[in-house]
Amino acid sequence: MAETTDLKKQAHLPDTSSQMVRQRWLDLLNMSYSTRRVTQQEIEPGVHALVVPAACRKETNQVLVEVEVRVASSHVPAMARGVRLPLERLGEFALTLPADYRGWMGAWGKDIAAGETLATVFVDLAYLEAALLARLWDYGVLVEFSSPLAFFRRGALTDYANVYETVVAMVAEGGSLADTADQLALEILKRLQLYANAYHQLSSIYSQAEWHINCDNFVVKVPGSHFSLALQYWELRDHTSGQKVLGCWRTRIEKLLQQAASSPNNDFPKSFAA
Repeated sequence: MAETTDLKKQAHLPDTSSQMVRQRWLDLLNMSYSTRRVTQQEIEPGVHALVVPAACRKETNQVLVEVEVRVASSHVPAMARGVRLPLERLGEFALTLPADYRGWMGAWGKDIAAGETLATVFVDLAYLEAALLARLWDYGVLVEFSSPLAFFRRGALTDYANVYETVVAMVAEGGSLADTADQLALEILKRLQLYANAYHQLSSIYSQAEWHINCDNFVVKVPGSHFSLALQYWELRDHTSGQKVLGCWRTRIEKLLQQAASSPNNDFPKSFAA
C-alpha cells in the first residue's frame, strides 16, 4: 500500500509571539535574581536561556558556579544547528537596532550589559530555517542554508541574508522565531521583486542590447561586439540609495552603447546608441 503524508502530523513550526518571548525572559530573570542561583529555562521551542545573576557570582565559590552552569547547560536539549550567544557580547556585532535588551529588560538588562549578570542564549537555527521555508515555499523561493549566509533563489534571481546576524538581532530585541521569520521572509520577497522590477525596467529601456542574468549580475551585451557590462543587482539592497544606483547604471549603459556605436569594428548602425 502506498504511503501518504498527513500534513497535520508534520513537525510543529514556531508560533510563539514576541510578547510571550519577552515575558518568559522576564520570568526567568525574576526567578534567577530571587533564588540567587544559576537558572535555565526554555524561552520557546528551539530557544533556551541560562542566567547567572550578579549575586550568585559574588556570593558563591567560583568552582561551584561553574558546576551549576554545567548542570544547567546539560538540561538544554540537543540542537540540530545550535548557536550559543552570550547576551553581554551582542554589541560586538555592531548592529543598529531600534531597541535592545537594555531597554525591555529594565535593570536586569543593564546588569547584563555591564557584565555583572551573565545570560547565555542557545538557539537552534533549524527552527528558524523551517519557519522561513514554510513562508517562502508558496512563492517559489528555493533556499540554501549555509554559515553564516543563507541564499534565496527565485528563477534566475538570488538574494541573501546573514542568519547569524538575524538571530542576534532577534535575541537582542526579544523577538520570537515566528515573528523573525515573518519579517525576514517579507524582506527577502521585497528584494527579489525589486531586482525583478529593475531588470524589466532596464531591459525594456535598452532593448537594443542583449540581457541575461548571471549569478548576482545583470549582464548587458552589445550584439555582434565584445562590449559588455556586468551590474551587480545586490547594490539595490539599500532601498534609500536604490534610485541613485539605477541612475548610475543608466549612465554606464549609455556610455557602453556610445562606445560600441563609435567603434570602427562594429557592424550595427550608429543609431544603436541611446
